[in-house]
Amino acid sequence: MLRLQHHFLSSIGASSHRHCSLLSIATTAITPDRFVAEEYLVTTCGLTPAQAGRASKGLTHLKSPVKPDAVVAFLAGVGLAKDDIIAGIARYPRLLCSKVDKTLTPRFAQLMSLGLSPSQISRLITIVPNIFVAPKKISHLQFYLSFMGCFDRVHSAIRINPMLLSRNLEDVVKPNIAFLLQCGLTVSNVLEFPLLIGMRPESVRERVACAEKLGVPRNTGMFKSALWAVYCVGPNSIGAKLDVIKATLGCSGAELTLVVRKSPPILRMSEGKLSRALKFLKVDVGLKLQYILLRPAILAFSMQRRLMPRHYFIKILKAKGLVKENVDFYNALCLTEKRFAQKFIDPYNQSIAGLADAYAAACAGKMPHED
Repeated sequence: MLRLQHHFLSSIGASSHRHCSLLSIATTAITPDRFVAEEYLVTTCGLTPAQAGRASKGLTHLKSPVKPDAVVAFLAGVGLAKDDIIAGIARYPRLLCSKVDKTLTPRFAQLMSLGLSPSQISRLITIVPNIFVAPKKISHLQFYLSFMGCFDRVHSAIRINPMLLSRNLEDVVKPNIAFLLQCGLTVSNVLEFPLLIGMRPESVRERVACAEKLGVPRNTGMFKSALWAVYCVGPNSIGAKLDVIKATLGCSGAELTLVVRKSPPILRMSEGKLSRALKFLKVDVGLKLQYILLRPAILAFSMQRRLMPRHYFIKILKAKGLVKENVDFYNALCLTEKRFAQKFIDPYNQSIAGLADAYAAACAGKMPHED
């Protein structure tokens, strides 16, 4: 570790001339006799005036640019990107008060010892720049790297929930992970819930119980989707949401239970979107309510990118006698774009000039005008 720290310190001196852009203005605009933190943050660190105004409130004790200059030179010297340094300072301006030899150098060495590259550390400080002054966060980072398998997954998780590195591993994170795995979620599933695994364990259990009350058992394929829906809506709001869905669909309680069990994402749909989709399917497509209730996932398809284009072009093909009248609309919706084109567009592109181009335009939101 000492050899590594010595290497970092020597590399800064050797390469500092390559990174003088962050410091060049400071030597003329800021002097030790008159140090203004807000001005320094703009001229030297590259923050916007608005960012500097907010950040300077935590630097009022600084009387000289000596320590900030050393910090900026260190961060640039070890290979962190200029834009990432700016973002890190804007997020945690007290980083400029750190001691290079006693704080930054050993922390950087620790991060490198975890297998992180300078570019990865650079990306990291845009989210959690205070990792340099919080050794516990580095040990937590080590756990997440081991559990999640790679830096990119960890980066994605803490970008969504930066507080993950601050949560108690033994009392919060590890029990939550173990519980979710017991519920039938895979490690890959758990990685999709960075906000959930950082919650109080009792709150996680409350959401799992709420998902089960929706009629979606643990250890089933739909459980992850139900749990995410409960998280998004909130356990205290689920009842009201169910009432809205029931009223919008005009279904019975038993039918509602079946709808939610088959398609939990419907809980995350707004009343307006749900109402528009239902109206289109019933009025324009001509589907019966019972057909829709048995296939509730049909309501979640994008109106502009999936429902309207596919209905319009299937309707054209039917009118010209090119496809059977009894084409199942839900099955047609479930086809990938490539498969739908192979089945409904490509075979008839010669019969109907410009069919493929018109369909592509429709999927991009430019629906043809019906006569």
